[in-house]
Amino acid sequence: MNPITMQTLKRLEATHGRNLQTSRQPRLKVFYGWSKINKIQKREAITVMFENEELAGSDTRRSGKTLKKQMEVCYERDQTPEEVMDAKQSNRVFTTYYVFLDDRHIKGSLKKAICENMKADEKNVSKKVLKEIAEHLERAYLAAHPDYKEPTQQLELDFLPE
Repeated sequence: MNPITMQTLKRLEATHGRNLQTSRQPRLKVFYGWSKINKIQKREAITVMFENEELAGSDTRRSGKTLKKQMEVCYERDQTPEEVMDAKQSNRVFTTYYVFLDDRHIKGSLKKAICENMKADEKNVSKKVLKEIAEHLERAYLAAHPDYKEPTQQLELDFLPE
């Protein structure tokens, strides 16, 4: 490149570069996965982590370590503009939500846990993406628990005659 073109490019970047950076929307991520059981986390759960700072997740080494310690990531997506607005008001790097498998409403059922997660996201995410997230979560759980069976529930009482 000739020197005049380089000078012109530098001048244009200096005058317009700041406006481009401030006008663009931050790309924050949402991570879906299963919590890792350890000394602190003792219950299995679907874990959903929202980034509140740009480049806080797997892009930086330190935060990527934190993310990997807390959960096994199955799926990630970009946040919607409404979710980004909530992130601006937060004072933490990540916001985490859990759907515990041993909750009294779920009673160890993988399908119920995934349905609860889908209900929480249905206002922000399309149905196609919801199904994709559910498939990834189910596939990851069944890979880690090959002997899993959906718990049976009694729908009616059978009284045996004596």
